Amino acid sequence: MIFLLLSLYIQLFDSEINLNSNGSLNIKEEITVNFDGGYHHGIYRDIPLELSSKTGNFSLGFKVHEVLMDGESVPVKKSRRRYGGGTDLRLCIGNPGRTISGIHVYTIKYSAVLGARYFEEWDELYWNVTGTHWEDRIDSSHCVVLFPPYRKDFPLSSLQLSDEDVKIFVGVQGSDRTIEKYNLTSDRLSFGTGILYPGYGSTVDIRFPKGYLTKPSFLTTFWLKLKSYLGPLLAFLLPLSTLIFLFRRWYREGKDLPIGTITVKYDPPKDLTAAEAGTILDQRVDSVDITSILFDLARLGYLSIEEIESKKFLFLKNKDYKIKILKDMELGEEKHLREFLRGLKAKGGKEFLISDLKGEFYKCVKDVTEELYKSVKKKKYFYGNPETKRKVYIGFGVAALFIGFQATIFSFAAGSFLISGVTGGIALSGLITLIFAPLMPKRTYKGREVLTDILGFKEFLIRVEKERLKRMLEQNPTIFFDFLSYAIALGVVDQWAQRFSGLQIEQPGWYSAYGLHGPIMASHIAGSIGDSIGAFSAATSPPRGSSSGFSGGGGGGFSGGGGGGGGGGGW
Repeated sequence: MIFLLLSLYIQLFDSEINLNSNGSLNIKEEITVNFDGGYHHGIYRDIPLELSSKTGNFSLGFKVHEVLMDGESVPVKKSRRRYGGGTDLRLCIGNPGRTISGIHVYTIKYSAVLGARYFEEWDELYWNVTGTHWEDRIDSSHCVVLFPPYRKDFPLSSLQLSDEDVKIFVGVQGSDRTIEKYNLTSDRLSFGTGILYPGYGSTVDIRFPKGYLTKPSFLTTFWLKLKSYLGPLLAFLLPLSTLIFLFRRWYREGKDLPIGTITVKYDPPKDLTAAEAGTILDQRVDSVDITSILFDLARLGYLSIEEIESKKFLFLKNKDYKIKILKDMELGEEKHLREFLRGLKAKGGKEFLISDLKGEFYKCVKDVTEELYKSVKKKKYFYGNPETKRKVYIGFGVAALFIGFQATIFSFAAGSFLISGVTGGIALSGLITLIFAPLMPKRTYKGREVLTDILGFKEFLIRVEKERLKRMLEQNPTIFFDFLSYAIALGVVDQWAQRFSGLQIEQPGWYSAYGLHGPIMASHIAGSIGDSIGAFSAATSPPRGSSSGFSGGGGGGFSGGGGGGGGGGGW
């Protein structure tokens, strides 16, 4: 590293600054570099694009017009980077496929729209000539500032500047050391410095009579400041607009009607399977809804469930459940019931163990799920298919989040902070969309009415009084099993079983627990029911590894305190 630092130095940094009457600048830099050793392709020049203010950074309106090496065109790679709380433009000058040595002169011509500053009592040019971030020694620097040409209201002959109006700072960043040798005439200021070591620079500060420089138009200043804040502004406005849009859309199309008073219902809603009730309750098909279909089919007489026990190893035993298909599905039954039974027969045959379905039956669950969503839509419980509506918003949300996040990383690394603001806003908008996605399905008036009945029946399953339950058992000894599928789908199996604590129930013909016959205590069979639910839930889950991989005012001056400047080095 030391070798590289010593292997090049700047013989002369010559700067010509043309100050225009509107405060803009045209700058020409000629940098004479001596590459007397090492391995270099050229130099880089960092130019600060922003100036800090009380309200934040704002763009000075830089534009690079021409870059030459030894009077000829040369490859230039432009990039932006964050440095010291601002944005720098880096010009990487040279051919990456060629190394150079000896003395070379680099010419850089650029302009800045907001070069001057304006105060109540004077106008000012406060500009960093060389900048304080050079990695290499500058043996000599020279600068000439050319004042605006003739103006009728302010002819150059009337421009009287004194030594009090000129300050030239030299040193490290923040140094207030000044030099006294300079040449001031009515049309220019020129000065030079001796050696500037790495980290040293020069800054010129000239105070002009008030009104000598005209301010840029409001639109020009507004646009440049807007460009500086546009990235953060868009990063805020895009998500805010998305939030407002989605909230209004949810309010019109996704917000459910008020439920109203819930009255306890002692029977499930008519013409509604347990799986449909579960889907209407939480607006999605869950694993419990799928599991409830097995018990619904058994209750309807299409299959039977028998708990069996087999030796697993020595004295250890293993529970399993035998399913027997008793008859074919009648045409009047719901399509999701028919699809479920068809899947059981296709994967297990007429008689099979639940454990035989592991890794197989999950393939049928997708078709059953689709039929369930179609059913609740066809019966007009929802405005459209709730899953389709969710997927549309999830798709947009995931795409915006992923693309916006990736683009933000790349654009930030490239120094394009305006684009970073846009892409960051897109990513946040995607996140907001994902938050709203589950809220977008909406129940119809009919769906709201049946939801009230479902909640009333769920209340019964959770809180039915023991005395009422005794009377109901006298009329229907298998009531526990008759309502079991609904308890599964509504997620209250444990509460429903607890209501039967200390009561005797009868097993229906379609369910038999191992070693239990006739009237039995509900607590004795609750464990068996729970195990069978768990076993079937496991059978409907996909095996591991089965999923696809295809599923962002004035004050005291100092060196480095003005606009422009920056630094550079060899590469």
